[in-house]
Amino acid sequence: MNLSRVIGVDIGGTNIDIVLLDSEFKHLANFSTHEHFKNFNEILENFVSRFKAKAVGVGAAIWLKEGKIVKAPNLPSKLELELSVPTILENDANCFAFFAYKTLGFQNLLGITIGTGVGSGIIVDGKIYRGSGLAGEIGHWTVNGKEKCSCGGSGHLESYFSGWALERRYGKSVKELMKIDKDFIYSLNEFDLLCKAVANSAMLLDPLAIVFGGRIGMNLSLEKLKARIYRYLMHGFSPEIKILKDELAVAKGACFLALDLL
Repeated sequence: MNLSRVIGVDIGGTNIDIVLLDSEFKHLANFSTHEHFKNFNEILENFVSRFKAKAVGVGAAIWLKEGKIVKAPNLPSKLELELSVPTILENDANCFAFFAYKTLGFQNLLGITIGTGVGSGIIVDGKIYRGSGLAGEIGHWTVNGKEKCSCGGSGHLESYFSGWALERRYGKSVKELMKIDKDFIYSLNEFDLLCKAVANSAMLLDPLAIVFGGRIGMNLSLEKLKARIYRYLMHGFSPEIKILKDELAVAKGACFLALDLL
């Protein structure tokens, strides 16, 4: 049987991941680069041509409203996706949440990505919930104090518990900090702020599951996340908490969205 192929792209804060799947979700190939936007369209078009892909999905740290980009902190203004096949551009946390839904099967879930920044995507009845376009921006919940956020606001979760914020405060990457002491991060007030924000989001949305991912999120302790988040939830309310340990989750979620274009 001749299966259609699609490409998914994750434009992260430090690198770009590209994944090729077929229409039965079989992982065929993947490629990563740290060169970021150098010859970006050329690289993608070569993948499309080489693998005869029928559609492309791209996940990035962007804010969309009515299908148009209103803010893209990690994308250069001159970047344009000019490809020969149908292409969809989506918020990276939404791609992650959609992948979590397709993988785990929860019709209503909250997906949280923690890496360079903090993002979240909301799935309601098997579909991405966008609100007016910016729904799910847990990284920009005001949690404490006046720390300056990368978005220009102050006191946001991302300015406390994210890759860039923790490195700024402690002088080492999260990976280095956890190598020195694997439990250090869980003793921080910043971890408590994360869990409070997640608990508040869960009480607001009533998801069946909360799913963590991202290069930092996937390496957190599931046991410690559960213990701290459940501490702040209403007694008797205990959505499932899971971790998706897949570095290509955003790119694969973008693939699943691209399949809808066929």
